[in-house]
Amino acid sequence: MKNYKELVIETFSNVLGNPAFNEDTIARYFAQTYRQYVDGNELSYDQFVRHVALVKQRTQQLSFDYKTVIQEGNVVFTNHIVTATKNNGEVSQTHLIAEFHIEDDKIVYCSELSRLINGSKEDSDLGSAH
Repeated sequence: MKNYKELVIETFSNVLGNPAFNEDTIARYFAQTYRQYVDGNELSYDQFVRHVALVKQRTQQLSFDYKTVIQEGNVVFTNHIVTATKNNGEVSQTHLIAEFHIEDDKIVYCSELSRLINGSKEDSDLGSAH
């Protein structure tokens, strides 16, 4: 069985952890049919690409602290904390629980719940803003 846990962690590092925005990198990890459901919002692949661009505009660095990563077949669950350093130097932290589905070595689906732990109220949409 492929280690999709490593794929998900690598995806976060290369797509979101890297401060540079690169659509080719997104396409390497996410299928064109990708759908993300986060906090009651649905994002298509194109909306997700815009989401990544917006997060990179609003932040200078993202880091990830994985509490739990579990794989069952082609499904990966994560329980993690995202620390975002914004362009003005303020820091926010968001707790996320997410389910990822992988097909043909690309993420095709994500269902995610997020909760702002600390930071300004406007940071509460960092998981879904696009």
